[in-house]
Amino acid sequence: MQTSLDELALYDLTRQRLREALSGQLPGGADLEGTLVAYAYWVCTRVRKRGADWEATLREYIGHALRDAADESQAEQREFALLRRVLLTAQRRGRVLDVGAGWGRMSPLYNELGLPAVYVEPAELGMYLMRRSGLDRIVCSLGESLPFASGTFATVLVGWVLHHDAPDLDAARIVREIARVVSPGGQVLSIEPLNADFDLEKWTRFLDDAGFRVGDIHEFFEMPDGYGAMERYTLAVAARAAD
Repeated sequence: MQTSLDELALYDLTRQRLREALSGQLPGGADLEGTLVAYAYWVCTRVRKRGADWEATLREYIGHALRDAADESQAEQREFALLRRVLLTAQRRGRVLDVGAGWGRMSPLYNELGLPAVYVEPAELGMYLMRRSGLDRIVCSLGESLPFASGTFATVLVGWVLHHDAPDLDAARIVREIARVVSPGGQVLSIEPLNADFDLEKWTRFLDDAGFRVGDIHEFFEMPDGYGAMERYTLAVAARAAD
């Protein structure tokens, strides 16, 4: 329990420090409250204790927010509008599984559409924040080993996860697990920032190899990645073959 209190206290402090630095400073169109939640979460999942590393990371993310928050807010608005249209069909499909749910960023959209959702998140901070905001049906788990029976969910959303494919995150295994828990005829909605390292071919290969048929591809935003290259924010809608 102490760990949860410590992590929440650091998150709240980080959010307050971000508010002090960013209030009245963000460009027009930026969502201050959304920026505070997201950036405090990102800082605290990188650095879990207050100290010099935390201070440096906080300053780094303040700079990112001043540069990118307006574009990120616009991107999220487009992302939600696109998902709203796609998820309307899920109202007749049953529960949604959100893999890599973070702090429950998608919950307002699920609530708006009346979709029951189950949230999977491996980071303890995300679990604490979702519980504190009143969400239930929260499961602490890695995406590589989802604790659900086969064919449980009609729709799975996995957002901003697979491009982290690395030794400590097996994107192919995550997609295979998603394929296992999706019901026959169900769908997966995958959102990723495409770039030279994680391109459309690599992404769709993960989905194809797991048995999904990729249908619609929607590119909804483009912005610099901070290293001089462009990222294309994209949604793939894929279906599992009916048995």
